[in-house]
Amino acid sequence: MFAGKTVIVTGATSGMGKAIAEKFLADGANVVINGRTQSELDKFLIQNAEHSARIQAITGDIGKKATSDALADAALTHFGTIDVLVNNAGIFVPKPFLEETEESLDLYYAVTMKGSFFASQAVIPAMQKQGGGSIINIGSMWVENPLEATPCSASQVAKGGMHTLTRHLAIEFAKDNIRVNTVAPGVIETPLYDDLMDKEQFKALANLHPLRKLGKMEDIVSWVQQLAGNGSHFVTGQTLFVDGGISAGHHQS
Repeated sequence: MFAGKTVIVTGATSGMGKAIAEKFLADGANVVINGRTQSELDKFLIQNAEHSARIQAITGDIGKKATSDALADAALTHFGTIDVLVNNAGIFVPKPFLEETEESLDLYYAVTMKGSFFASQAVIPAMQKQGGGSIINIGSMWVENPLEATPCSASQVAKGGMHTLTRHLAIEFAKDNIRVNTVAPGVIETPLYDDLMDKEQFKALANLHPLRKLGKMEDIVSWVQQLAGNGSHFVTGQTLFVDGGISAGHHQS
């Protein structure tokens, strides 16, 4: 389905971004990935050596416009098109509001919001020229479903910006056949949580979801691909909550 297509994935060296990039590679796409350090990118390249001819890797801070420009340039130079952008890079930190600092807020905004903004800005001209494309933002269910036990307001302000960006870009560029959507995960089993809490605490998060289970990375990957493909050609400006039912309502146990 994606053979010959070119996909850019930010924050692609671990967790969700890595899973998304590897699935597109497995399905025949050319993939341009971004990571903060060369060692992270080298590890990805080694693990996916069989697809090396279809991978371009760009090191850099995604919060800097120059990094997004380099991603777009690499895609066009090596593969000739930019068909899909997945704005995956972001930071989730559960921290009480009164403990946040100017530095932490700047970091959340730079990686999550500026990264998505500048990456979208870098790819849209190419998508306009080729007659369309798909941009998928990886948002968060926490944006609209705060939980007292897991305060994360500062990091979610930046994620909320991605949700807003989705709607505005969808309308502004609908005439160019550029579709823009958000996938907002619930609690997903990724390495992200390894540094935030112990395994028992993490397992307990399953009970937040009405379905009483944690999400899998393949749950998110499959919806990203659905929104990237022709099967969703009539869908734009939407936020899809893949969250085990949290956004639908709350349950008591």
